[in-house]
Amino acid sequence: MRVAIYIEPWIQQKAGISVFTEHLVRSCSQSKHQFITIGSKKLDLPFEHIHMPPWKSSFFNPSRYFGVSKLNLCKYNIEVLIDTGHYATIGLFIVNRKFVVVHDITPTLHPKFHRIKSRLGHKLLLKRALSEADKIITISDQTMSDVSEHYGFDSKLNRIYPGMRSFEKNDASKSTLHISKPYFLCVGTIEPRKNHAKLIQAFDLFCQVNRDYDLIIVGDRGWKVDLDQLISQSSNKDQIKRWGYVSATDLRQLYTHAASCVYVSLYEGFGFPVLEAMSMGCPVITSKVGSMNEIAKGAAKLVNPYSPEEISIAMYDLVTIEGERTRLINLGLERSAKFTWTDYIRQLDELLED
Repeated sequence: MRVAIYIEPWIQQKAGISVFTEHLVRSCSQSKHQFITIGSKKLDLPFEHIHMPPWKSSFFNPSRYFGVSKLNLCKYNIEVLIDTGHYATIGLFIVNRKFVVVHDITPTLHPKFHRIKSRLGHKLLLKRALSEADKIITISDQTMSDVSEHYGFDSKLNRIYPGMRSFEKNDASKSTLHISKPYFLCVGTIEPRKNHAKLIQAFDLFCQVNRDYDLIIVGDRGWKVDLDQLISQSSNKDQIKRWGYVSATDLRQLYTHAASCVYVSLYEGFGFPVLEAMSMGCPVITSKVGSMNEIAKGAAKLVNPYSPEEISIAMYDLVTIEGERTRLINLGLERSAKFTWTDYIRQLDELLED
């Protein structure tokens, strides 16, 4: 069977869906089926590629929504198209079957966290994309439940846990980072859902009893959050480091040497940094809401993300209670090992053959 993956989400973004799409594509060599890629850029991949002009794939191209310029994939003998970005392929292709991957529906659940473009896209396009899909793949039980509750389509829903971004632990020394103090690490795009305000408040409380640690925040600039202002308001601003987007090599080292990854998002459909940190032997403090409890499953310290006091207590306990950090490291390594792209491809093959 010839299967196409639309890779535009990988081309256009740096995190989340982009990371998912990249690792899905790189894992397709394990499949029983023949995969090809479609997108506006030919990437360094061992697959046949169909080039699509950037103007055609743009969400601002009105012709796509009326189906006047659809590319017929049947002439390429493609039987299934996989859309990794919710509604990224709306109006672009003619194909026999389509699988749509839904990561979360937070623009529907929590519209105040998102820009108007995202809110409109989910309001106007997501239900249409789900109705056109033959299979809907979610990346967690939480997201599957959310889709079922707000959109229906229960007979199409399938949950497949993704694997993780691959890190070579023995190559951490190749990073050029120079870190002099122990630190807590926060990873994620700078946007309201990631809860940086409450994290910084929690760090200030922690520093009232322990000033030996820094807080390092990494993540690409997003929307609706002025992180520099939040840091400037902290009484411990000199101990809070904003590093922006970092390479995979640097992120690997940051995970490896952190006292803990503190990921207290207000809502996630999955939460890749939770597993990434665990896989690198970094203990995790994360939220008890959304999918994070589901993914951590007892291998992390769970907190109320709206309570800076609870977050700070978890940080303090992790670095002061004897054996607590080692316990969480061991649990995290065991838990993260259960999420592999080999398993994802195996279950995807089963859906393709259904």
